[in-house]
Amino acid sequence: MFEYIINTSPFIKAILTCCFLGVISWGILEISYRSMIKSTAQIGKTKKKWLISLKKKYEDYHSMNVKVNNVETFVDRLFRKKRICGFTCSFWVTLERLSIAGCAIAGAAGALVASQQGRNLTDIMVMYLTGITAACMLLFLDTFLRADEKKHMVIINMNDYLENVLENTISGNEAVEDLGEQRERRHRLLRYAQENRKKKKIEPPVSMEEEKLLEDVLQEFFA
Repeated sequence: MFEYIINTSPFIKAILTCCFLGVISWGILEISYRSMIKSTAQIGKTKKKWLISLKKKYEDYHSMNVKVNNVETFVDRLFRKKRICGFTCSFWVTLERLSIAGCAIAGAAGALVASQQGRNLTDIMVMYLTGITAACMLLFLDTFLRADEKKHMVIINMNDYLENVLENTISGNEAVEDLGEQRERRHRLLRYAQENRKKKKIEPPVSMEEEKLLEDVLQEFFA
């Protein structure tokens, strides 16, 4: 009987399809969020391209003297562009939750159609309970996933790195560069002053003997 229902009812096939999509999307999200939490906890050492891109964009803003007033918004916008298997995180979360609804709706619709077709109570209950059971299983997985909480942890890690680590690193590098420029400018001014002093060096005054000799020569010349 159960094999007959599976093979003949499109609603059971719809339930199984939704259940499969829900489990796949849950698995992708679970693995991805764990990886993202681990990577963002040590962004300075990570080799993930999307996190390297995050650091580079933030540094580029600093190099252009553009201040990021709201780091959380900056991080959230970049996080929304993060793709998993070609799709964004929000797509996979939506797919998983639509799968839950799809299982419940397909089970209820199948039970309703079976009752209108005059099927026996067992067939109707099997159809309905199959959809509800699949929906409850996916709902349990969704609760266990805690997608919103894990997303929040990822964003907090990114915010913390940008505001407390990268910001101080950039500021420190800029301070070192400014100090180096000041020292170089001071050395240039010192060299210029020394060269200028040499050029403007005053000749030593004429001695008394040389002055007396010059006076004698002039007297002889005009005598």
